[in-house]
Amino acid sequence: MPTQKKSRIMPRSSSIVKTEETKKSVMSAKFLAAHYSSPLPPAAELERYEKIYPGFAERLMVRYEKQSDHRMELETKVIESGIKNSARGQVFAFLLSAMTIGVGAFLIYRNKDILGIAAVLSALATLLGVFIYGNKSKKDERIQKSKANPEI
Repeated sequence: MPTQKKSRIMPRSSSIVKTEETKKSVMSAKFLAAHYSSPLPPAAELERYEKIYPGFAERLMVRYEKQSDHRMELETKVIESGIKNSARGQVFAFLLSAMTIGVGAFLIYRNKDILGIAAVLSALATLLGVFIYGNKSKKDERIQKSKANPEI
């Protein structure tokens, strides 16, 4: 018969000595976040920047003024472009409708009554549809703006 070895695992007792070197120190950090909705920082913060970097406040103000002028110039261009596009669209719509009604009248004159009446009515229905849709869109836009800016 084979012999069995019995082994006992003896726990090794070791004492952990806590010395100053093995103690972990806990660091704490405090974070402060500030949020402001203005494009410029508050006056107190601007004053601190000025102390750190003399002339910074002036540079920041000049940059803000340039950005503001640039934004207003772009908005003016967008509005002028929208007005021109709208006027151009009205002219093209008028010409297209006038031509369609003219073709319809010519067809009626040439005894093609059904085709002529269909051309005239389709042109008038299209104009009426665009007019109604445009007015509804403008009304919806005004309602949305009034909800977004109730104080105006």
